[in-house]
Amino acid sequence: MNLDMKNIKIFFVAVVVLFTSFSCDKVLDINTDPLAATAADPNAVLPYVIVQYSNRKITELGTRMSDVPQYISACFNSPRRGPTTSFLTGNTWNMMYVQVLGNLSLVEKDALAAGPTSNNVAAIAKILSSLIYYELTSIWGDVPYTEAINGQEFQSPKFDTQETVLRGVVSDLDEAMTLIDTREVVGEFKVSQGDLIYGGDMDMWRRYANSLKLRVLMMLRNKDTSVDTQIATCLSQPLIDDNSQVAILPYSNSPGGMNAWQNILEAFFGNDNESVLVHGPGIPFHDLLVAKNDPRYGLFIYDPNNGGSPGNGIFPTPTTAAIRNNVIRRDLSDLWFLAAEVSFYKAELALKGVAAAGDANTNYQTGVRQILEFWGQDIPGAQITLDNPTIDAYIAGLTAPTLNEVYEQEYLAAFMCPVLAWNHVRRNKIPALSPPSNTSITTILKRFTYPPAEISANPNTPTNLATDVPMWFEN
Repeated sequence: MNLDMKNIKIFFVAVVVLFTSFSCDKVLDINTDPLAATAADPNAVLPYVIVQYSNRKITELGTRMSDVPQYISACFNSPRRGPTTSFLTGNTWNMMYVQVLGNLSLVEKDALAAGPTSNNVAAIAKILSSLIYYELTSIWGDVPYTEAINGQEFQSPKFDTQETVLRGVVSDLDEAMTLIDTREVVGEFKVSQGDLIYGGDMDMWRRYANSLKLRVLMMLRNKDTSVDTQIATCLSQPLIDDNSQVAILPYSNSPGGMNAWQNILEAFFGNDNESVLVHGPGIPFHDLLVAKNDPRYGLFIYDPNNGGSPGNGIFPTPTTAAIRNNVIRRDLSDLWFLAAEVSFYKAELALKGVAAAGDANTNYQTGVRQILEFWGQDIPGAQITLDNPTIDAYIAGLTAPTLNEVYEQEYLAAFMCPVLAWNHVRRNKIPALSPPSNTSITTILKRFTYPPAEISANPNTPTNLATDVPMWFEN
């Protein structure tokens, strides 16, 4: 993990001029070539891609849908009650296909043509693309994958099934790791300036690729346990298994470099969440922390009057709990992959009889320690911390976990990771979440609807399913 603060604003301003030639009326049309250039400098394009993705992830998928997995009690313009708005789906779809995948394809193509000394760049582009395809299918289900970002050959790309996309992402991550393993270090392209996540450290990128592969395989395993062989291979290779290795994008207190959640709060409501009371904890999130006497409660939740959660679908009041300024702040990092996620997967797999995962209780305790130390000690800019005796005492009081307790910890550890959190709830059905009130929907939101502009541009766009129809990976 690169903990040195990056001035994201500098990178954004430096590259924004490369992308001003997009046609506004075709930004959602992934069937034409969106690229404004024929070559890409990775140290210019990668920061643009990373920041665009992170910004939309925090705003469109964070501030608007964190009430779907019920981490947040209520969000403005949330799709929680049913039909997803074209504004929400269009912005996210455009960001992922045009601004991110379109540019990453050019970076990867140029790097592969340059030879093994640019394998590092090609690998980073492929890993980032894999992350985006994983999130695209998690949000919409069937999406363009095999024919995407190739407008010259496929003017109307087909929509691949979720299974095809997930299995393809696993293969793509294997290819990325092979590129890393076969790269030429002597004369290697220096990508440290453009790599805002790991500063060009390819050992860390390999860990991230393998960990992301494990995340995807856990979704596939919900439907097909034959992937256990691939999971065993994952577990035998380096993973993100320490808080010094986590994948995060640090933000800063400086204007133009701050976390977008806090930026929105300051622009429309006031200086901090504890005083203006915009975001409160959802009932399941709040109650799990209370039931477990979890030390994270004080890190996440501000409740001076012991009022508890304001209730799902309800904004906080002076007599109810709110999300702490320790969470919603200018310099909160964007969390991509934390070490605890791997440990909890290992605990889950061990309880399901996968021998390669090791001991369930050991992995469970390791995961709890990692997530407490991350939020209480290791995350950059923490306003509240946990000392070692507090963490040690909590770990000492844990008992051997049940499978449901592992699922609960996976849920808690995915706080502020909107798509991952949503996948955990849909995959495990833990914790039990209440459907939205005052609506005919009997479940939580299960999928987004396709953007109207894409439906108009691509005749292969499937008919929208109801938003409470389960995804393929769900049991």
